Amino acid sequence: MGIIRTRLTPPTEPATLIERPRLLKRLDEAEHAGLTVVLAPAGYGKTTLLSQWYRTLTSSGRACGWFTADPSDGDTVGMLTYIAAALSDAGVSLEPRLERILRTDVFPSSEFLTRVIIQALERNGGTVYLFIDDAHVLASEPIHALGRLIEQAPPTTCFITASRSLPDLHLARARARGHLHEVQAEDLKFTFDETRHFIERAEHPALDEQDLSTLQQRTEGWIAGLKLATLALRRGTAPKEMLATFGGSNRSVSDFFAEEVFSSQPQQVREFLLKTSILDRFCPALCEAVTGQSDARRQLYEIEERGLFLLQLDQERHWHRYHHLFATFLQRRLHEYDALAHRELHLRASDWFWETGSPVDAIEHALKAEAPARAAELLERRCQELTYVGKVRLVAKFAEQIPRDILHRYPGVLLTLAWRQTRALHFEEADNLIGIAGRRLDEMTGANELPPTELRRLRYLHLHREMVLTAARDRMAEVERRCQHLLEEYPEEQHPYLKGTIYGHLLAARRDQYKLSDYEKLFATAQGILKRSVYSSAAVGLQAGMGPFLLLAGKTAAARALLEQGREEGVRYSGRHSSATAVCSLPLAHLVFENNEVDLAAELIDEAMPSAVDYGFVDQLVSAFVTRTRILHARRDIPAALQNLDEGMSIAVERDLERLKLALLAERVRLLIEAGQPDEATRHAALHGISITDRAPAPGDAFTTRDEYRARIWVRLACATDHLFEAATVARQWRSFCAARGATLSLVRWDILLACIHYISGNKLAAQRSLREALTHGATVRCLRSFIDEGAIMRTLLESVEPSQSTHPTDAFADELLTAFDGGDHRTPRATADDATTDEGLYGRFSQREREILSLVASGLRNKEVAERLGMTEGTIKWYLQQVYDKIGTRRRQRAVERARQFGLIAS
Repeated sequence: MGIIRTRLTPPTEPATLIERPRLLKRLDEAEHAGLTVVLAPAGYGKTTLLSQWYRTLTSSGRACGWFTADPSDGDTVGMLTYIAAALSDAGVSLEPRLERILRTDVFPSSEFLTRVIIQALERNGGTVYLFIDDAHVLASEPIHALGRLIEQAPPTTCFITASRSLPDLHLARARARGHLHEVQAEDLKFTFDETRHFIERAEHPALDEQDLSTLQQRTEGWIAGLKLATLALRRGTAPKEMLATFGGSNRSVSDFFAEEVFSSQPQQVREFLLKTSILDRFCPALCEAVTGQSDARRQLYEIEERGLFLLQLDQERHWHRYHHLFATFLQRRLHEYDALAHRELHLRASDWFWETGSPVDAIEHALKAEAPARAAELLERRCQELTYVGKVRLVAKFAEQIPRDILHRYPGVLLTLAWRQTRALHFEEADNLIGIAGRRLDEMTGANELPPTELRRLRYLHLHREMVLTAARDRMAEVERRCQHLLEEYPEEQHPYLKGTIYGHLLAARRDQYKLSDYEKLFATAQGILKRSVYSSAAVGLQAGMGPFLLLAGKTAAARALLEQGREEGVRYSGRHSSATAVCSLPLAHLVFENNEVDLAAELIDEAMPSAVDYGFVDQLVSAFVTRTRILHARRDIPAALQNLDEGMSIAVERDLERLKLALLAERVRLLIEAGQPDEATRHAALHGISITDRAPAPGDAFTTRDEYRARIWVRLACATDHLFEAATVARQWRSFCAARGATLSLVRWDILLACIHYISGNKLAAQRSLREALTHGATVRCLRSFIDEGAIMRTLLESVEPSQSTHPTDAFADELLTAFDGGDHRTPRATADDATTDEGLYGRFSQREREILSLVASGLRNKEVAERLGMTEGTIKWYLQQVYDKIGTRRRQRAVERARQFGLIAS
């Protein structure tokens, strides 16, 4: 990105600078503190002190970096980029990719920059001093980021900041730990001796002791006041006369600027000062463009020689700025002379910045010129490219300052804002903006306001935003149609960012509809876009679409490689916790969890979950909430798992995301049935319109993953209520459908369910056949958790497999699964009385309801009698007993009772 090098060096020291040993000694304390804050109002010499400290350290060979903050540092990324550049100048070795970023227009995320800076400081090893001047101009977000950087930096890093106001850098915490060194205004005030030395060095008429004492009292040691006093003395004002009228308040200083500094300057100098006062920084060429004069360089030399508060920003004396107090005075005086003059001056500055390739500065000056139409025009021309490099928030910031009636005339800006609203899942706002943009395009077409090629490009963008909004609303069949339309009707549009998003959404849409065949050409085109794209976010999004597609097709290794690559690219581009990284991190978490890498999955979920909640589309939200639920279940934290489902469901309901609702409901039903609460599971399903009394959801040509979720819920409820035949029928239909479509992961899961249904039905041979099918494909897909999460029934099924020395992948996978259940020798576990606990069976924990039913069975009651006693159906009692038999390791009723008594589960 564009680095202004002058902000990385301290200002040049004036010739009249006096030595202040007492403050130089404070440097010893600063060297032993992690954070030094020089806090005082304007004009107390904060920058001068930091400059002296900086040069003292660098002259002794210490590693020092300098960064002058600027009001334009409204975002965290800009501030951290300058800090990285300052550290690089100090000799701290940065990662090569960050060095490249500092030389280009790439805009990384704040998380990425913070991590890279900390890693660089840790690698550096030696002590590094980072000076940050004018910290008070930083906005709250950058100052908080600076605070986090200070807290996380290694102890060999010394931060030295100067600020007019108290910075929010957790000073109380640092003070309590003894890590804070503070220099206040009282410390910076000139002493009487320092005031004498200053006046003597300035070569003004000598002041007697009484005059010096008066000056000291009037200025209260304020160096800016002393400088203003010396200017009056330079003009020949008698010391006593000057002291009689000199005041220390802001008003007095302002009056002094007007009467003793400004009014005594030649007319040409005054005009130059007033016209250039609207600039935060300036060079001769910019000054000439704003003032209309051709001798700006000479004017700047003259102003500098006259001591008119001109500060150098670089050693080449090319860039300058005025002292803030003086600039404020000049701006006020300009307004008094001509209230409208600043508008024309800002417009000239805007034109100069635009022509020299600084569009952001150009737009800012257009807004300061109170020319919103001009700002909107410039924003229209650059908003797309700003979005592609990650600056859509800046576009939104500018747009907020433009009246709506003007903004609504610029469809490109509207479509950019619509994209941002879509990413934030504000669907109504996005839809409204897209609609306004569409109507404006119709007007422009009818009036021939733009060339046909430009109107066609805007139409393409309009259709693209409609497609993205449709994807956010999870209408995947429509997304596929819109993507195909964009690709077929606009073949000339080859922008890699937009093409990448189109193919990413197309892949997601086809996956959701189980259109997995003949994907090689689609993937080849997508891979070509990946290679050509210079936009990291678009490449990451495309990989996020390709990875889950491959996973559903059973190509787990290829899916993992793509998602890991996309995640790494996202981390490099925008940091670990960004939304760009989350689009790959979340499906990767789902994949590694299936491979039973639970801790890695949890790490990925924790990293990406906040971004998913704020900016995730349905795919990311499903991966986030379902995987976290399964992780919590695997760790036996069922209350947390249910709470997580509640949080996800509130988002699904709020945003009307049907697929997310069904995915979460499927997990809740599974957990409730496992916990022995089929009635509660049935109640929850009924709230979402799913009941076993309704027609079973069979697959068809136009079915989506939503329909599969409904089918899984229905089949589990059917099993829990003794409708085993119907459950098996539906499961077989879906199994055949997934096999025909090549949805291997779903095929494995349906085989698993069929094996469990057959086992509960007592059809052991059919159960073994289905299990074998599941194992055969599961060995390739590596979906261990789909087996493990079925719990006791699956373990019992796997235990019934005859031991084999075969090295066939299916047998090896079965052995791996059994090992994963308990981490030990899965062939030999047997329970004894000594092993018993009050609620643990051989293969799982018993619920209170299961123990209650088992006690009634032990008393001799039949299933029908137990059902009547508990107010349940006989089918439900049978289902509960199947769970009991699986957990206790026997299919015989009396033997189950005996073992339950042996384990202490029921009374003897």
